[in-house]
Amino acid sequence: MKGSSISVRIADFLKDYPPFEFLEVEALRELAGKSKVKFHEDGEIVFSQGQPRDQWIYVIQQGNIRVIDEEGETEQLIDLRGPGDLLGLQGIRSEEPYVHTCKTETETILYGLPREKFVEEAQKSGKARRYLAAYFSLNPAYVWSRNPHHDDSDQGPITLRRGGLEEVGPPQSGARQALVTVMADTPIREVALKLQSKRVECVLVVDEDHRPIGKLTDADLRDRLLDGSVQPFAPVRDLMFTDLITASPTENTGDLLVKLTRYGKNFLVVTEDGTAHSRALGLVSERNLFLQYGRFPTVVGEAISSAPDLFSLRSLRDRLESLILEFLDSRHSLKWLMEMVGVLNRKLNSRVVELVVSAMEKEGWGAAPSDFAWLMMGSGGRDELLIRSAVYHALVYADPPAGEEEPYQTYFRELAHRAADALRQCGFLESPQNILAQNPDWCLPLQAMKARFSALIANPVSNHVYSARDAFDFYPLRETHCPLAESLSKHIDQELLKYPDFIRHMASDSLMNQPPRTIFKGYVVDKEGTRRDELAIKFHALLPLVDVGRVLSLEAGLRKPTATYKRFEKAADRAGRDTPLGNLYQEASGAFLVAQYARISQGLRTGTDGAVIHPSALDAETRTLLITSFRTIYSTLEATAQHFSLNWRG
Repeated sequence: MKGSSISVRIADFLKDYPPFEFLEVEALRELAGKSKVKFHEDGEIVFSQGQPRDQWIYVIQQGNIRVIDEEGETEQLIDLRGPGDLLGLQGIRSEEPYVHTCKTETETILYGLPREKFVEEAQKSGKARRYLAAYFSLNPAYVWSRNPHHDDSDQGPITLRRGGLEEVGPPQSGARQALVTVMADTPIREVALKLQSKRVECVLVVDEDHRPIGKLTDADLRDRLLDGSVQPFAPVRDLMFTDLITASPTENTGDLLVKLTRYGKNFLVVTEDGTAHSRALGLVSERNLFLQYGRFPTVVGEAISSAPDLFSLRSLRDRLESLILEFLDSRHSLKWLMEMVGVLNRKLNSRVVELVVSAMEKEGWGAAPSDFAWLMMGSGGRDELLIRSAVYHALVYADPPAGEEEPYQTYFRELAHRAADALRQCGFLESPQNILAQNPDWCLPLQAMKARFSALIANPVSNHVYSARDAFDFYPLRETHCPLAESLSKHIDQELLKYPDFIRHMASDSLMNQPPRTIFKGYVVDKEGTRRDELAIKFHALLPLVDVGRVLSLEAGLRKPTATYKRFEKAADRAGRDTPLGNLYQEASGAFLVAQYARISQGLRTGTDGAVIHPSALDAETRTLLITSFRTIYSTLEATAQHFSLNWRG
């Protein structure tokens, strides 16, 4: 009876903590029945680093334990563990020695569980496997299971209805049903009959190999009928529009939605390889997606593009923030949200500039004297500006003719000043580093802007490049060809080749912000063991990854992608995804998404920019993932220091 009573108490305790809460009741009781109880005084060693592993893993029932690394000259705090936490998980599925030392800092009671039995029961639960996978790795390819048939990816369904972005049916099936094609020489009268008989909004014009070359909608045809320009027997090539946007068969609803919003189109052509050079397979319309999936942010995008004034833009950005909170049901929707909101932020900036240019023209300033580009920088340039935090931007304009420098400068500085003020009125904060278009240093003709970047690269210390590092993440408002931005990008690439030490300098700067060691009982614990109830997540989790991701992209000569998680994915591809470094970069990509989710979700709910959050307000899963993220960030900084031969001690 005594043994039975102990096992019941053990099972009753375990059921309140992950991953045991995910096990079946009978499995938990059976595991508890094979367990033991251990008592330790304050300051005792539970197991030591390098000690051969025994058959047990341990759960803390009472007390606190320090996890320390004893490899260096002095011991380093790795983690703090309390009731419900596990010990001895690292290497659980192998016979490798213990990775760290565990030392009690109070009187402690441990429950010892047979590790083979624990592994056996945990593998039966998908939620338990996912929890353990998150504990061990943030690499989405990592699967915590010996069974090759277990799929723990937990990507989940994605919904566009309230509660997230969900695929309720493959969008490509509807695309095939909506596809009606004609040849370029088909008479317009015959095309009109097809539109009517097939009850479709658009016909696709294809060549003899069934490749798309144009489209004609019923709305286009009606417009031509009204202006009297339609000849019934003229070939459709005389009326068709050739500005086609294509998609591949593998793109999901979120991908298609982003494309529709980015290019402001109502139709996408699905082809075999996603380009106009292969066979057409289907036609996706915004209307069909709307009918199938519900309310879309595209409505906000259209309203932004036609907003009559700044008051309307401010209201629309408020509405967009509500949509973000509505769709931010999990970390898995974050990638889609960042890309979509990035498109909408560029539309908002574009509309701001349009309104300013129009107002200046009405006031007698005239039209813009030359081509110019508004560059979004920092988190806006990386498509990471989900919350209205600090914005970074610049204005570059075509070099003026000799003698016209002053009127050009006067016009564009006025434009920059008004546009920056308009963004403030829309609720955005300003860059504390003063990387703003109204700053004369960031409102320049092309050659002067090139010289500005040349100075940063040639003399990073005297020009305080650390304060200007976000300027290297610029993205123009135009979704298509932007000659000024492309010319500036090429110049930066050439300068980086001339001054290779610059990237090493940037790498050294990226090591300045380090993550805490752990989260313990709602407190953030640093390497000295100091506890705080706030986590400066922007500076100690996001910025280290943003800075390293930028360095890796600059080193590889890549201007795109600018998104941090994508930069690490690209770095993993270059390193080889199956290599230790490639795996680390995949984990770094996941760590960024975990930290970004924590920042955005708390920021939106508290009405702040989310730069500082309270770990006690996070759910248990997010706290666990953040702790894993801290380890990943630390390892990423360590790998960066080794790669660039930098002296660094974490």
